[in-house]
Amino acid sequence: MVFRDTTSERASSVQDYQVTCSDFISDISRDYKEWVDRYQLSAPESVERKEGIDLVARTTSNWIFKYGLNIKKIDIIMNDGINKMAEYTAGYPFDYEIVVGSAKRFVKQPLRKIALTVNAVPRLGRMVKIGNYQKGQVFLLSSENEVNYSASKESFVGGDILKDMVVLETTGCKSGDLVSITIVVEEIQDSYVTEKRGYTTLILLR
Repeated sequence: MVFRDTTSERASSVQDYQVTCSDFISDISRDYKEWVDRYQLSAPESVERKEGIDLVARTTSNWIFKYGLNIKKIDIIMNDGINKMAEYTAGYPFDYEIVVGSAKRFVKQPLRKIALTVNAVPRLGRMVKIGNYQKGQVFLLSSENEVNYSASKESFVGGDILKDMVVLETTGCKSGDLVSITIVVEEIQDSYVTEKRGYTTLILLR
């Protein structure tokens, strides 16, 4: 999901837009938690997903005020948070996480090549691979300046497990830039995609 309207054009200042977007994140987090209730999950699973949504909402709001120093930065942080809340709402039917060093989801890294380790394990009798975010688009990538990526071709071929790296080249960026990337992994059974989930990571370059 990408949130776009004319709010940023109407904002009287960056500070005003920070407040507007932080309030929006808080509001939409309640909508996502209502969706969790509609799934009628077990109590532990429902609590876990809602806690994930709340954590994303709080962290996203904090990052908006701390690192959202212009309209573009705020938009990157806000849309990243929306994607993360949607991911927690849907949950993960198979094991999947992305790690940068030892950090997940919200990451601070030196200004250099960024290696995202993609780990996924499918359910019994299935395979797993990286899939396209949408037709003609491998990853959802949002940044202030140009960021290029590389990934091995083997990651896009089904296997019993997935453990590989997606590398971001940030030579066109500068300190303080933000990069958000969503990587989709697909679970496959009998040559058909049975489930697909995204995992969104926000990176502050220092």
